[in-house]
Amino acid sequence: MDIRKYAEIFEANEREFEASIEEFGVLFEREESSPRLRREQVGRTCACHCENGGSSVWRGWISTACRACRTGEQTASLFVDLRCTKDCYFCFNCNQPHYEHFRVHKRNISLELDQAHAAGAKLRCLAVTGGEPLLNKDQVLPFLAHAKKLYPATHLRLYTNGDLLDEETLEELASSGLDEIRFSVKPLDFDDNQEHVFAMMERAATVLPDVVVEVPVIPDSVDELESLMRRANSIGVRGINLLEFCFPLHKTEEFLRRGFELRKHPYKYPYQYRYSGGIPIARSEKEALRLMEFAVAENLRMGVHYCSADNRISAQVNLQNKMFSHDGRLRRQWPWMDADEDDHFLRCAKAFGGGAADVREWAERAGSIPYSYDADVPSIAIPRSLASDAMKACPKASFGESVSVLEREGDIICMREITVRELA
Repeated sequence: MDIRKYAEIFEANEREFEASIEEFGVLFEREESSPRLRREQVGRTCACHCENGGSSVWRGWISTACRACRTGEQTASLFVDLRCTKDCYFCFNCNQPHYEHFRVHKRNISLELDQAHAAGAKLRCLAVTGGEPLLNKDQVLPFLAHAKKLYPATHLRLYTNGDLLDEETLEELASSGLDEIRFSVKPLDFDDNQEHVFAMMERAATVLPDVVVEVPVIPDSVDELESLMRRANSIGVRGINLLEFCFPLHKTEEFLRRGFELRKHPYKYPYQYRYSGGIPIARSEKEALRLMEFAVAENLRMGVHYCSADNRISAQVNLQNKMFSHDGRLRRQWPWMDADEDDHFLRCAKAFGGGAADVREWAERAGSIPYSYDADVPSIAIPRSLASDAMKACPKASFGESVSVLEREGDIICMREITVRELA
């Protein structure tokens, strides 16, 4: 089997996944509207940072919490319940475990934090989210103050749509030790309370360290978002997160009515991610990158961050794969693999077909090259760092880059290959 036939196995898996998602009623676009290489192009032309495997593009400033979110280490998000003052068609809270239960029941988040602290949990970043957290202000304010006592150095943030904010509450939040308030701003056609929210943003900027706006980039909303960015910048907002817009696998009629399609190749690498936010919508990333260019053209002072769906699944990948770096037994079991520090996936180089035997002979002659030979394919896996040498020594062999994740099945840890892409 040559590399193209081998790669077709993974491409078929991706097509099968897309077909299963289309059963929810929204179809995939025929051609990808924003190839991922465009992220790096915008990063270069706009002098932006392009990080986390290219999934996070930002300029000027980025929240401490956004950096921590990439790995998911020493971070936590807690909610009291999942009630909200709004009913957004794109909300993905319905995908949360026990959603209906937490619509009517509350958690004791202070007790949960005490239990985590007693168990020795370390926290760099801690968030209170919802629903709308300020529906439970009587729990949230004491929790924030308590969290700051237990974890004085921890970055505390609160998510809110702003509906229930007033000046007194902002002062109370500031007194509690809150480091960041993050306003989830809704589209104009879905929110008649934006003037109040902007007033609260402006006031928050005078009493809290960081004010952040978070907004989904809904296709065909560029003009509206440009206006939002100008205004947020003018009132002292520290940064804005432009979120890739997603279909949460419900309220299909709302997405169809607006003519939305799903993004072809929704994730950089196909896999069963646990992210509850849904499937990326076509053209959202394309327009988000246009807004990054707009921020440069307008010379906005505030930080601007494009957070793709790829960026939001990176914590899962890191938490699954980090044991490879920490456990010498795993590295000895798969010595041809390496952990990519940029996007957290595990990788190796592979040669296929008749050339695989040539590469094995080359590795044997060298005497110290770790490899794994699969006679059934045939293929051979070697360290990526040796791919260039192997290509020179075996010019007839076709090479690809293999991408994998670790999975735990009971007490057994398995290496699961999720794609192979041809190396030039």
